[in-house]
Amino acid sequence: MLNRFINNELPLAFLWLILGLFAGLVYALEMLGLDGSMTLLSPERARSLHISQMLYGFFPLMLSLLPFALFQKEGILSDIAIGHLRRYFVVWNLFLLFMSMALLFGNIRGLPFYDFPYQLNFLLAFSGLFYLLALVDALRRYDKRPLWVNVSLLAVIAAPIALIVLMNPDYGQVEQTLVGPHGDNTLGMSFTLIPIYYLLIKLVATQEFKPRWHWLWIVPLAGYVLSLIIRNFFHSLSYNEEWFFQYLTLLYLPLLWVWLRDAGVSFKTNPYLILSIGAFIFVDLQGNFLFIPEIRALIHRNDLVVGHAHIAMGLGVAFMALSILHYLLPNLFRRVYAIVWTVLMALMAVSLTIAGVIEAGGFSGAIEPFLGARALIGALLVGMVLWITYERIKFKLDSPLKFYHLGGFLSDAGGGVILILGGAALFPLLGFHFSGTYEYIVFAFMIGTGLAHWYGLHRDPHHFAEFTASVRAVCASVFIALYLAGTLDGIALLVALYDISFALVYWLVLRGRE
Repeated sequence: MLNRFINNELPLAFLWLILGLFAGLVYALEMLGLDGSMTLLSPERARSLHISQMLYGFFPLMLSLLPFALFQKEGILSDIAIGHLRRYFVVWNLFLLFMSMALLFGNIRGLPFYDFPYQLNFLLAFSGLFYLLALVDALRRYDKRPLWVNVSLLAVIAAPIALIVLMNPDYGQVEQTLVGPHGDNTLGMSFTLIPIYYLLIKLVATQEFKPRWHWLWIVPLAGYVLSLIIRNFFHSLSYNEEWFFQYLTLLYLPLLWVWLRDAGVSFKTNPYLILSIGAFIFVDLQGNFLFIPEIRALIHRNDLVVGHAHIAMGLGVAFMALSILHYLLPNLFRRVYAIVWTVLMALMAVSLTIAGVIEAGGFSGAIEPFLGARALIGALLVGMVLWITYERIKFKLDSPLKFYHLGGFLSDAGGGVILILGGAALFPLLGFHFSGTYEYIVFAFMIGTGLAHWYGLHRDPHHFAEFTASVRAVCASVFIALYLAGTLDGIALLVALYDISFALVYWLVLRGRE
């Protein structure tokens, strides 16, 4: 049931992952000298879109399936819950669309991690309503609810409220911890991963799993609460105080080892989960190592040493989500992808760290080769995700009409995306005027027409072909009228000729052939 649902949702979810990785690749190329100032993917926008999609796009959306994967394992997941979950995905996807467009068009708050407009958090909170309904439907099917279920319910109820409060630009906790080593904030973020790891281990366990050694997570939790009290009611934390709270994260390492051993989980059981925990351990040790003042002064005197963050998010959190997908769809998310992804992310982290140490004056050398390696690795990651996406969406092109729809999808949806991102640079090169206003609406309409062709590839091809041909004819008539009236330049004539030609191919050649 859940397997079928997520398999259907994957194409759109992959779109957000590809967009985020592509934005990161563009930013990497811009660091090497690519001029993106005339496009919507200028350096600050590309970086913001990349980070925001990694934090709010594919990976957290897939990670939110975790309780429902457990419900399915325990035999209490219903069609009603899946229906609410589907609505939750709809609203979250709308948020990702609105967020992406806002960032592309420069609506950026200037924050390192939560850069999209604050108002969009309310859309996220609205999606949480349907998630809660799905959760409640599953919960009422228990005769006696397990502890992990009650904890999940509490977290879902509290999350929207925490989202609105913590992200507030005037009094939110996020705004107060943007500078400094914020070791207590790291402790808090690390703690949020521990219950997720517990549920993941419970999901993939090969034998009965009962967690032990609870004091190893209780002590860090108490430390985080104490740090918040000190920071918000007494004084800003000193470096040594933050250092102390940071080191409490080391207690998580033996805890995770005991849990894995007790559950009988190995690399063969779920490679993504083992690699995720391995990345968590590495980042925990590395983060505490970087807290040594002399080393921090060397490493963090620049903006290029982001290998730490790439391992934490690109492997630790990302593989949390992928471990669920490996459990649900093992034939698509295979072990080989986990290994290749890990190798690429490790090489990227090493390249960025070396470049950062050179920039900080640790030793002399050119940073460009290492930034180039980062860009190449990013391109390989994009390529791998595109291949996985292809494996999921591949279909038979067994008729001329399907080739027609494929051409329409690639030209309109693909061309519309290219023009939205780079139309301001492409139009002058072709000798056309670009106002930067109505053109973007036309590009969005192109993408919509392309999506109609996409649906024509999968269902009722003649009706969708008739629909797109009619839309193209109406648009062509308006564009040609505006061109003849002298309101628009030659680009209107080209658009009109293209659209009417595409429509005539169907009406004169393909209609009635099948």
